[in-house]
Amino acid sequence: MSRPRGRRRGAVLVLVLMLMVFVVALALALGREARVELSVASAQVDQVRLRALCDSAIDRALAELRLDLLPGDTLREPWRDDEATFRGAPRDGARVWWLLIEPDPGDGREVRFGFRDEASKLDVNFATRDQLLMLPGITDEAVDAILDWRDDDDEPEDLGAESAYYGALQPPYLAKNSFIESLDELRRVRGIDDLMLYGEDRNRNGILDPCEDDGDRSFPPDDADGFLDRGLIDYLTVYSRDPNVRQDGQPRLAWGATDVGELRARLEAAGLEQMALDRLLTLKSTNMQTTSLGPLVIWPEIDEAAARIVLEELTVVEGAVVPGRVNVNTAARPILAGLPGLEHEDVEAIMQARLEAQRDLSSPAWLLPVLGNEKFAAVVDNVTCRSEQFTVHVVALLENGRFMRVEALVDRSVPPIRVLTRRDMTHLGFPFPGERGAGKP
Repeated sequence: MSRPRGRRRGAVLVLVLMLMVFVVALALALGREARVELSVASAQVDQVRLRALCDSAIDRALAELRLDLLPGDTLREPWRDDEATFRGAPRDGARVWWLLIEPDPGDGREVRFGFRDEASKLDVNFATRDQLLMLPGITDEAVDAILDWRDDDDEPEDLGAESAYYGALQPPYLAKNSFIESLDELRRVRGIDDLMLYGEDRNRNGILDPCEDDGDRSFPPDDADGFLDRGLIDYLTVYSRDPNVRQDGQPRLAWGATDVGELRARLEAAGLEQMALDRLLTLKSTNMQTTSLGPLVIWPEIDEAAARIVLEELTVVEGAVVPGRVNVNTAARPILAGLPGLEHEDVEAIMQARLEAQRDLSSPAWLLPVLGNEKFAAVVDNVTCRSEQFTVHVVALLENGRFMRVEALVDRSVPPIRVLTRRDMTHLGFPFPGERGAGKP
């Protein structure tokens, strides 16, 4: 007996409804997958755009530094302090910042827009104990441990540590006993924790943000004292090298490898005044040996003009580069305080004098009238007035709020100027939330 027609129609309707539900569910699933794929594709396109923006910004920095042909690098360089050019520059539906983070160099400004010269920092591979001890927040234990980490022996300093200490840790490792290649490497050194190394400025924007001044209420840890405590990372570098040549690129005359006649000819051609020339020729004729320029500039006959010629024409260093010198024109107060023989008033005098617009800062000889011959002679081997390596910190922001931060270390000491290292800093967050746009934290 056949089923009633109404029951057959009802069964068909149920099947049709089930089929429609399946089709709708399939369509929704496919749509969801398509939206995910479109979102992923959009993010990938944004990443490519951001990477291209950062690459272009680094190239812009290279061009700016390549065109800087003037001797000496100071606080007044346009590439290190040009907010109109380097803050939020528009770029085809995006904006780009070149962020310069440094301790206050004496003019009251801590956040600049431009590039930072590495010679304004202290080279951790060549710094002395006294220089390291001047750095804010460091301890005697950390200083001795740094010295042990970079030396070539296994004899610990009084408060230091060598492989015997590190080998007992879990997991164990050895003291490097060689050059420090990255400041992040200092996290492996005894006595140095993240707070000492990175300070309170964990997002690396040079500003005391609310979360960096609220004690233990939020990350990072801070002392809630209303001041930004900077870590060692703002004062140290692992790459600061000064070419051992004159400003025109010609070789200097090595004091230990020259004779009186050659010395006379070089210094007379450079225009050295007669009394200063006689003093240096007398020193040379007595066969004075020295590994420091100090004994050549300590004399009353050597004034600023004579010192400029001596420092430009002569060297006591073998090799093509002189590592670890500090740019006295741009270094922060704690770096200057670590220079040998200087007292507080000397540091303040240097920081005040270098702000004078009429002063010629192209040679360390400008320090001589500020410090006097004796103190100038004590620091002359530790200072420079030009920088060859620079940190370029770039931030690129798209209209949709996506951003990228990249930090590059560049070197112009040997042409062509080139990028030595590059690392992504996006994980630190956008450095200026107020400039990112409404609704984008």
